[in-house]
Amino acid sequence: MLIREIRPSLRPSLRARRWEALVHAPFIRADATRPDRDWDWLWEIPILTFAVGVVRRPRLFQLSLATDDFPLGMIALLENERWPQDFALPAVYVWYVTAAPRNAVEGRGRPQLRTSATLDIAVTLGLNGAPGGRLWLHAAPEGGETLLRWYVDKGFQNVAPHIGLPSGLLMPRENDGRYFQLTPAAAADFSRTMDGCRR
Repeated sequence: MLIREIRPSLRPSLRARRWEALVHAPFIRADATRPDRDWDWLWEIPILTFAVGVVRRPRLFQLSLATDDFPLGMIALLENERWPQDFALPAVYVWYVTAAPRNAVEGRGRPQLRTSATLDIAVTLGLNGAPGGRLWLHAAPEGGETLLRWYVDKGFQNVAPHIGLPSGLLMPRENDGRYFQLTPAAAADFSRTMDGCRR
């Protein structure tokens, strides 16, 4: 698998257009079970991500197959957000993460762990940078309990609803009980499970 960074641009990037044409439009948009069916990687997500400013270090990545560059996943993150448990500490915040469904990769060897491998981009950045493995995110309400269980299975802990969250003008946050965090120890554990995908 290959990791490609998407830089800020005044036009939709080639990688975002490939995601839309090869994965999102034909396989995700019509699937009512997908929490990401209405996500717009061409305009909305890049604009929101990069509009937060350089202090939070916004970054966009695409995961793709090494054989033919077919897009497998997309992730938007902030590399220098604040940690809910202590606003003085840096953390990676995963704003959006998605992966190609199984039927999109038919005939391509069915690469496994596509969502985990995409999320691993953020985990690796956190472990190798100032956050030291601290990472948190919001589980989309459209994902229901299934998405919550998925994050728990990956080692995430719920951010208790009484804990206040770092917010900003473009990111007003209220703790609705669907925020989850990965501690440094849990991030290291998650990273080890992904070692085989990086070879």
